[in-house]
Amino acid sequence: MSESSASKIVAVTVTFNIDHSFEASLQSYLLQLALVVIVDNSTETDAQNRVNAIAQAHPEQIILIQNGHNLGLAKAQNLGIRRALDEDADWVLLMDDDSSADPQMVEQLVRASQDYQTGPGTGIVVPKYLEQSVNREALFVTAPGGKYHWPRFAKVGFTGQPVLQNIFIAISSGSLIKAKLFDEIGMIRESFDIDYLDVDFCLRAIEAGYRIVAVRDAVLRHNLGEQTKHHFLGRHFFAWNHSARRRFTIYRNRTRIWREHLFRFPGFVLFDFMAALMDLFRIVMFEQQKSAKLKSVLKGVGLGLFGSGLRKQAINSSANTASD
Repeated sequence: MSESSASKIVAVTVTFNIDHSFEASLQSYLLQLALVVIVDNSTETDAQNRVNAIAQAHPEQIILIQNGHNLGLAKAQNLGIRRALDEDADWVLLMDDDSSADPQMVEQLVRASQDYQTGPGTGIVVPKYLEQSVNREALFVTAPGGKYHWPRFAKVGFTGQPVLQNIFIAISSGSLIKAKLFDEIGMIRESFDIDYLDVDFCLRAIEAGYRIVAVRDAVLRHNLGEQTKHHFLGRHFFAWNHSARRRFTIYRNRTRIWREHLFRFPGFVLFDFMAALMDLFRIVMFEQQKSAKLKSVLKGVGLGLFGSGLRKQAINSSANTASD
């Protein structure tokens, strides 16, 4: 990618108690960009020193914001995004600290952002996700025919197509987001902490008339939770193995999404409700600490659907991080 185009894209990466593998992940996209903002949520001194050393080794390319404690993912992302906007970014690339980009990922994302303009434009461009722990390609939830307000959905892969459109949601990592989108729909909602903050942002972007495009030739290697593969009645199942505390946050936030978007995006809510039922099945069949996790699920559903003081609950559970 040319320097002129790369300089308009600023990556934002939130780190939390990283190990030595982070530097390799960072190098995979550092070479494709002019600037990376690292927001460090680390609580361990060794990890803080490691991030600082990496930043000092690349003073022209890395801006480091060290919080000294864990602010939660959403608040840390917003710190990085605001700094990226201050650097006059046209696009902001969000990256997790355990994600790695293929050599042409950023270039392919930029090209797609220019080629696929609909309505007010393509607001979010995302790569193909390769889930490393279970060696599979992630599928995308889409609205058939682009009818986002219908109670229908389809879960699809690329199957030879160079791009996928009419996408409901995409994970934060690898998302190339148009900078002006933050001015139009707001920042990442900090009351969501970590889980479903990307879902909330995507649905708000769609509601504003923007579209999400996935690009086959842009590849991100990523880990979603600590997935394990299981066999039952001739079928394959993937268990997430999140902690009980993390289950509380997941179900609190997913039911908040249901409550807020049922009539706007019934197709997505239908998909996510079915995904929740499958998730409960996996917990019961394949995961450890079943009782504690199911109790956390019930508490999260109760708060998400009927509770008040959600922002206070979000702050209290801010210790939930991507490492759970």
